[in-house]
Amino acid sequence: MKTIRVFIACLACRLSRFLIRLAGRGGTAMPGKVALRLYPGLLAELGKNVQTVIVTGTNGKTTTSGMLRHMLDAAGAEYFSNRSGANLVSGITAEFAANADLLGRPRAKLAVIECDEGHFPAAVKALQPKVILVTNLFRDQLDRYGEVTHTRDCLARGIAEAKNAVLCLNADCSLTASLGMEVPNPVIYYGVDGVSSDHEANVSDAPHCLRCGERYAYARRTYAHLGDWYCPRCGLRRPTPALAAKTVEASSSGSRVLLARGEKETGLTVALPALYNVYNALAALAAADGMGWDFDSCAVSLAGFNAAFGRMETMKVGGTDTRVVLVKNPAGCDRALEYLASLTEDVMPVFCLNDNVNDGTDISWVWDADYESLFAQKSYERIGVFGTRAEDMRLRLKYAGADDGAVESYPTLDALAEAVKSAGKPVVVLPNYTAMLAVRDKLSTIAGKGRFWE
Repeated sequence: MKTIRVFIACLACRLSRFLIRLAGRGGTAMPGKVALRLYPGLLAELGKNVQTVIVTGTNGKTTTSGMLRHMLDAAGAEYFSNRSGANLVSGITAEFAANADLLGRPRAKLAVIECDEGHFPAAVKALQPKVILVTNLFRDQLDRYGEVTHTRDCLARGIAEAKNAVLCLNADCSLTASLGMEVPNPVIYYGVDGVSSDHEANVSDAPHCLRCGERYAYARRTYAHLGDWYCPRCGLRRPTPALAAKTVEASSSGSRVLLARGEKETGLTVALPALYNVYNALAALAAADGMGWDFDSCAVSLAGFNAAFGRMETMKVGGTDTRVVLVKNPAGCDRALEYLASLTEDVMPVFCLNDNVNDGTDISWVWDADYESLFAQKSYERIGVFGTRAEDMRLRLKYAGADDGAVESYPTLDALAEAVKSAGKPVVVLPNYTAMLAVRDKLSTIAGKGRFWE
């Protein structure tokens, strides 16, 4: 009976995906919903004989998953992944069904799975992954997740479902690091030692000790609430990373890192700009280590990694060099603004803001992001705004110090695309999630890149 249910569910999943794509849609999540309606236990059945690494966290999931796929591609390994970003249980199920034959037997027996934080417990329970990687935890979509400690507790419930999984955790994020402190799982911590910032976040997402409630102190801070944190009252402190960036030499095109793995130090090239991509690279290497992949080969491969879908992705749109930088919460936005401020060439920034369900309908987070620091350093001849909340974005930029006369609102995607093509200088587009999907689809079609799921 179980075999028959697997057969029917997999067949329905494949058929619905074919029909949806025939209609010109993505077909990433709905086929999984159909399959799970027919057999709720399908994901657990399909995942039985697959070795899986699950990647979750607030920021960096997609880029880090992309780095892991790049490592496997470089090694010629056979695997599958939800590379479209469909990271709910339905989307994950659809990928597992696509990898299986109609009897549920997997073709590839290795999977890299990006997972939404809210769906993490169910995915872990079903898949029993070999490695769980948590990138970081920040406030994100408060109307959906609630406070960030609720998200942390959700991840803790998921980890409790897989007591044998190797945990790869960001030591510099106190919320993330705490997930490995009272569990039986083996843990690989990673972190950045070679960067120190005197800038304290306007609003810290993790100001107080989870054990005693005292305010954290820092021997060194990288950004936001990340750094060498410790509690002056109870002594809780950042774990010593097994994998650490001892020094970071940054440029607008990437970073050169002195990487320490135990007693061994080696050079590492990260081919994406910004410190958060150094963290993503360390996260990917920690997961590769946990999976037992050849570490040195994985590290070397990162020098050739290109940006993931909408995350520092570059394209040429009608002759204009264009970079798309996803921003979806204050911490991530501040990092993107730092990158924008670091550019020495003259660029045209375009800020895109939607308030659709997948973005989180509360867009008040833009007032927590430090746009003021950008306009204290830079002025722009032209600035674009776009999206369902474009006028809110325009108002935020005005209060941050932007010249309102330089800001142009684009009412349609066509108008935005024409502005990009005629910019006469490089363009940096900073959209939140659903705005990124729409804008990237439009610009990449002009650039000849095609849709991501094709």
